[in-house]
Amino acid sequence: MFRLTPEAQARIDAYRELAEERRHVVSLLRNDELVATARFYMAQMTPLRYAPGEPVYDATMWNAILPELLKRVEGKQ
Repeated sequence: MFRLTPEAQARIDAYRELAEERRHVVSLLRNDELVATARFYMAQMTPLRYAPGEPVYDATMWNAILPELLKRVEGKQ
């Protein structure tokens, strides 16, 4: 196993701490806030190199699973 430099280890530790903090903040959101946050983040992303019907995980997640998940959380089944 290789050893990381102290700087690299510090960066990894900071990223892990930030990720944990973000998970905590998101866990405190109400459903409507969670849906709004997800929609906002999705609007800022360039998610796909694939068309909605292409049989790849990315396209299915972005075009089928996430919209359905957001509708259900929102209560718009």
